[in-house]
Amino acid sequence: MAGYRLSMLARAFRLATVGGIEVRLDPTLLVLAVLLVWSFSGQFAAAHGGTTAIGMAVAGMVLILLSILAHELAHALEARHRGIEVESITLLVFGGVTQMRAHSARPRDEFVIAAVGPFVSLLCGAVFGLLSVAAELLPTTIAGPAGDLAGLLALLNVLLAVFNLVPGAPLDGGRVLRAGLWWMLGDRSRAIRWAARCGQALGLALVGFGLFVLWQAPQAFVGALWWIVIGVFLVWAAGSEHRMSRLDDLYNGTTVRDLLPFVAAEEQPPDPADPTDPAFAPTEDPGADLPGSAPGADLPDPAPGADLPGLPLDADLHDLVDAFQGRTTRIVLHDDQHTHLEVSERQIAAAIGRLRRGQPPVRTMAEATETPR
Repeated sequence: MAGYRLSMLARAFRLATVGGIEVRLDPTLLVLAVLLVWSFSGQFAAAHGGTTAIGMAVAGMVLILLSILAHELAHALEARHRGIEVESITLLVFGGVTQMRAHSARPRDEFVIAAVGPFVSLLCGAVFGLLSVAAELLPTTIAGPAGDLAGLLALLNVLLAVFNLVPGAPLDGGRVLRAGLWWMLGDRSRAIRWAARCGQALGLALVGFGLFVLWQAPQAFVGALWWIVIGVFLVWAAGSEHRMSRLDDLYNGTTVRDLLPFVAAEEQPPDPADPTDPAFAPTEDPGADLPGSAPGADLPDPAPGADLPGLPLDADLHDLVDAFQGRTTRIVLHDDQHTHLEVSERQIAAAIGRLRRGQPPVRTMAEATETPR
């Protein structure tokens, strides 16, 4: 799946860099690895014995994960070729996600970036299919296991390509559908809404199918549960993609200067010499972090006068959110007239929330810029 700034992947850790693109592993990938080994070993045990089956299962698990990585690398490299910055590739229990810092500028770019992943999966399927035939040239003791493993990997890669082409977000087929609707309607936002609805409908259908299998064949509990989990994930991911698209539209159409009237003045810092100051009492502030920023941004603020990152008032909100990545919790806003305003991440997060909910500004532009922060 080619994704755009999915915040669900914050727990992933860096594994390596391939072609200048960071590859990350989500802890949930361990669940997929265990399921693959368990399934493969059961399939191979009858024909090849327990020990050989386990070895084939482990090799199959590694090779299918590498196939998924190849699928995602195709998305990433094609996106980068078309001028879109790629943040990372993350492998997780449902496969892989390629995170990009921007969306395609044209429907044609969207189509090619989405379609190239399934194409590479079909290519992997063809390669493994040829290897399964060529395995007959190997010694008899190796030919059987190698041929059976390669044949299964060929089938799985073809199924991966076909499933990904189902027209529903966030699958690649949903992005192909989105590209087609975008081209026909001339409206990217409407295309995203339709593709997201198709994805949610697909997810609900998979949940229904899993429940039906569970009702008809309780012994197939694991397979039925897997379909239900995938369906729930698709419903959630499609809805999340739609919400992120709406937020993206807001970011693209709004500058930092437009946001200033929604930025409330910061409260006076607490007095550390007064232990009774209410500011030291524990509080709950859900949702205080910016979308896409690092969790737990309650790091100590820099001392007044410390060097802080700067951002022009004419920058859009994408740049403003990006400025708070990592350990940065305060930045300085400025313009050509040398207006300098120091703002915190919490102030900006609250202001974006007010703007999204359609609430009125908390002060005028003159009030927002009259005093350096």
